[in-house]
Amino acid sequence: MLKHQTLPIGLFILLVSCSGGEGESEVPDPVIENPEAATLVFPFENEVCLEGNILSESESEVTFEWNSSAHTDSYTVHIENLTAGQTQTLNTNGVSVTAKLQRNTPYSWQVESEAEGISETALSPLWKFYNAGEGTETYAPFPAEAINPKTGANIDTSSKLLTLSWNGNDPDNDLMEFDVYFDTVTPPTHFENTVPENSLNVSISPGSGTVYYWKVVSRDTGNNTSHSEIFQFKVN
Repeated sequence: MLKHQTLPIGLFILLVSCSGGEGESEVPDPVIENPEAATLVFPFENEVCLEGNILSESESEVTFEWNSSAHTDSYTVHIENLTAGQTQTLNTNGVSVTAKLQRNTPYSWQVESEAEGISETALSPLWKFYNAGEGTETYAPFPAEAINPKTGANIDTSSKLLTLSWNGNDPDNDLMEFDVYFDTVTPPTHFENTVPENSLNVSISPGSGTVYYWKVVSRDTGNNTSHSEIFQFKVN
């Protein structure tokens, strides 16, 4: 006579659970969205910053503020002293950060949005401002920025003329003129003074592989001046 054998309940459950996985679909990994650029709030663009905590005759603390951006876990704030060419970076999970700055000095700032688990970041617009100085009534122009050619550019051309162009701003809105230095040596020495516009045609040697250097001195109606960095480009 045949005997019926009974499986232990635990073993029966294990066999059933192991045999039921063939038709199941895997759960996809969650999609991580790229962070979006933040919107800057304060200090205001191209203006004098009069707010902050004064630490001494030469230093003050200024709080930088921006609006939160989508798909962002943290922010890196890049603050550059435009006179000294020095940059400080500050990290935060919030939408504000306080930095120690030199007074009566121009600065630029930008916020980089970051997300965990992804290397892609997003940069806000770059704003410039002047950190106010004690007793200062007028401020020098912001250092000019190269528009064309960008520094480090390689230019393929057959023309013997090239148009230099740049962007200039002044917190007092009294920018008047520019001196432009242009040469094949650095620092450049040959210059064109009292240029009224934001561009200048210069002579180049096409096909020579020559590296050119140029900089811009901005002047306002109060005879306050600022010097740009030295830009460079190569003509192939």
